[in-house]
Amino acid sequence: MKTHTLHQPAPSEVSSETLLEIARRRLYPSLTDPSYLVLRARRLILSRWINQIPGENLRVLDVGGRYQPYRPLLGAKVGRYVAIDLIRTGLVSVVANGEALPFAAEAFDLAIATQVLEYFPEPSLAARQIHRVLKPGGILLASVAACAPRFVDEEHWRFTRTGLRSVLSAFAEAEIVAEVSSVGGVVRTVNIALDTFVRYNLARSIYRRTTCPLLNLLGLAAEKMNLSSNDQFAANYCVIARKAK
Repeated sequence: MKTHTLHQPAPSEVSSETLLEIARRRLYPSLTDPSYLVLRARRLILSRWINQIPGENLRVLDVGGRYQPYRPLLGAKVGRYVAIDLIRTGLVSVVANGEALPFAAEAFDLAIATQVLEYFPEPSLAARQIHRVLKPGGILLASVAACAPRFVDEEHWRFTRTGLRSVLSAFAEAEIVAEVSSVGGVVRTVNIALDTFVRYNLARSIYRRTTCPLLNLLGLAAEKMNLSSNDQFAANYCVIARKAK
């Protein structure tokens, strides 16, 4: 049986309008999206952290920035926004590998790396490269897959809290937050599994308009009631890491 892939890499010929629409759906997911719970939580977590970042006219590096869904959250804080990716799109500034960033040391105030560290053969190397190009006191905002299925064959890793701290060991401090608890993570996993194995497009369309929203509402209610603080089955983690001043 052919499985259904939720996140396909964008080819270089995709229009900027299409890329921006993909970014919008990630920032403001619909209840018909099997990943609604984690995408909604990620926006709220990153928004809170971004609001705490002082200063304006920031130099921002987006690693894996072919879509840039979280760029709007920065608002007027951005002075210059540089996006790198292995695939050239209308939103990418530089085609480059995150494990060998082509920038001078201490060039950026803020780095964003959402759902990209799992693609690097050596994520610790990518983290050290990001650390190198951040100014003293610079900040990395990231999200990584934890208890999640493989979406595409190019992925290498899934992360635990301890593993993520090891990857980010060059940073002076790191706060790691589960995007959803184990309850929300299980609901999201069930939703993705059912969506993946629905065999026909019509059946999948019906599923996404019926069962999928109900599961998302169930998971959302469980998260709002704080039914569990356990994160063993957390689907993703968000992290804010700071370079020493």
